[in-house]
Amino acid sequence: MAHTESVARADPDKASVPALMTRPPPRPYRGLVPWPKRVTVALWAATAVLLLLSLWATIDLGGRANIFVTALSWVVVIAPLAAGYLVIRHDPANWVGTWLTAAGTAIALINAHGTWQDALAAEPSGLPASPLLWVLTQGVWMAWFVPYAMVVALFPDGRPWGRVGRASVVALLTIPVLFNLLTAVIPEPLMPPLDDWPRPLGTHPVGYLSLALLPFFLLALIGPGVSLWRRHAASTDPRARAQMRWMLLAASLLPATLVLCWVGYLVVGGPEPVVVGLVAFNLAMPAATFVAMLRHDLYDVDRAIVLAGVYGILAVGVLAGYALVSGLLGRTLGADSVTAAVVATVAVMIALLPARSFLLRVLGRRLHPRRAAALDAVAALAERVGAGRDEPERLEEVLREALRDDGLRVGYRRPGGTAYLDVSGEPVEDVRGQPIRSGGHDVGLVVPGPRGAPVPSEILTASGLLADQVRLRRELADALAEVEASRERLLEAGYEERRRLETDLHDGAQQRLVSLGMRLRVAQRHAASGQPVDLDTLVDTAVTQIADAVGELRAIAHGLRPSSLDDGLPAALDNLTRSSALPVEVSYSANGIPDHVSLTAYYVASEGVANAVKHAGASRVAIDVRHDDEHLRVVVRDDGAGGAKVVPGSGLARLRDRVHAHGGSLDVSSPLAQGTSIEAVIPCGS
Repeated sequence: MAHTESVARADPDKASVPALMTRPPPRPYRGLVPWPKRVTVALWAATAVLLLLSLWATIDLGGRANIFVTALSWVVVIAPLAAGYLVIRHDPANWVGTWLTAAGTAIALINAHGTWQDALAAEPSGLPASPLLWVLTQGVWMAWFVPYAMVVALFPDGRPWGRVGRASVVALLTIPVLFNLLTAVIPEPLMPPLDDWPRPLGTHPVGYLSLALLPFFLLALIGPGVSLWRRHAASTDPRARAQMRWMLLAASLLPATLVLCWVGYLVVGGPEPVVVGLVAFNLAMPAATFVAMLRHDLYDVDRAIVLAGVYGILAVGVLAGYALVSGLLGRTLGADSVTAAVVATVAVMIALLPARSFLLRVLGRRLHPRRAAALDAVAALAERVGAGRDEPERLEEVLREALRDDGLRVGYRRPGGTAYLDVSGEPVEDVRGQPIRSGGHDVGLVVPGPRGAPVPSEILTASGLLADQVRLRRELADALAEVEASRERLLEAGYEERRRLETDLHDGAQQRLVSLGMRLRVAQRHAASGQPVDLDTLVDTAVTQIADAVGELRAIAHGLRPSSLDDGLPAALDNLTRSSALPVEVSYSANGIPDHVSLTAYYVASEGVANAVKHAGASRVAIDVRHDDEHLRVVVRDDGAGGAKVVPGSGLARLRDRVHAHGGSLDVSSPLAQGTSIEAVIPCGS
């Protein structure tokens, strides 16, 4: 790593960008305060002194002072000072925080300079004055721009990048010095309100070269943005690219504000229009730097860039359109016509109504083709799915290809759960996940790869219906699989029941009847041969064996359908309470229950009572049967040890299959030491 960084510092244009963007962790300073932090502390002190000087001049002016401008300047100072403090606290060795603080100091300097000159121009004034200092600070207005331009040039690691970046830093530090030296001797009046002051250094035509420096100063303000843009284009680190886009968004205000100032001098003869730009970038630059360095994922920077471009173009369009329409109408209706102004306003608004949507679409595609490609890919997948030519489960594959993020994963939330699973059933961690919503509910989750950038919100919104389809399809597939498994278990249970019946019939009633038939056949043969036959004993034995066989057949038939149900479900439950070894309380409120529903409800109650007796160690059981709209609800509760589970092959598992076969549901709640509750909901109609 050390070798890579040395190469990066030697030639940033050829070095690997990840090495440039990855700043090593701060090293312990062993008691030494790094220079950026030292200078920052000195700037705070200088700012305080300048604010005191501004206050002194304001008091000297008295009622003639522009309190609003002074107060606005003091408020604006807070933004760069606060951002500089947070940045320098985050990284004490980074010059970005120092230059942010210098921006606040520059605002205080310009305010003190302007207030002081106003006080000196208003007689009588008791403030000390220095004509030499005044003529050497004619270019103090450059202090508005230089610190912020240095922030852009040094962002984000405190070092300029590439030849353009280094040249911009040199120009920003030298041009203001040369400009102030040249304007000190220019053969023109000084800037008002002290335009009649003497020039201690005299005048010389060489001073006109200061005007030639202005285009170079504009280039010096554009250069850091160009350097940062090239750095952004060369970077492969998504986090660093997002940080730099934030700074690029604010950096565009610097040259735009300077141009606005020059236009103001040409159009209205003064710098008044520039106030809007100055306030804007003195708030935007600190905010952008703070967000970029500490909270770059606070907001979608790509969306912010597109919106800034759209509204910038709209603002220019409004001004140009209004000027054109009002100028044309003014020739006809008069320059002072209210009708011309109203018509011009309405015409411009109507013309620009569709422009916003058009610009959002065009700039979104031009500035961020990655986002546009992903939206097109998701829309194409949705169209193919609607036509039956594709499957929504390919959403993850489509997003990976469109966003160029091979590590991206898409998870889907199962109903009733909080975990996210992919199409293969593997869990998807939501550490960096971004929710996919549909119908106001979270239906999925997108997790960018380890080096992937966050997915834009528009793509998440566009993916909502597809993710919901995947979730519902998986839910349906699981339900069908459960139905198939339940059908197989019911068939197997039916086969087992038939085998049991065959065994019971063969070993019980069938053997008795066969034995009885053989006895009767023997008696018949004895009677035919003249041997004596004890008919009374034979008949008594036959009747006894027939009664036993009938009893066994009834017992077998009771396993298929309890005979107590012949008198209805209440009677069967009452019979169950009498035959139970535990006290059973029955609460019954139902009428008109179909026979197959009564049979299933009886089995639920019987299984619940049997479990309480055999396994729970309970002291009492309660059965509650209620007819709720089109469902019969059966709840069996005991006060036993709990811990009951529905495991394959158990009585509860077979009972669940029986209830599911009727389209119902069976829930078992059995916390340890808190008893067991079995609740079945069976559709029965009305």
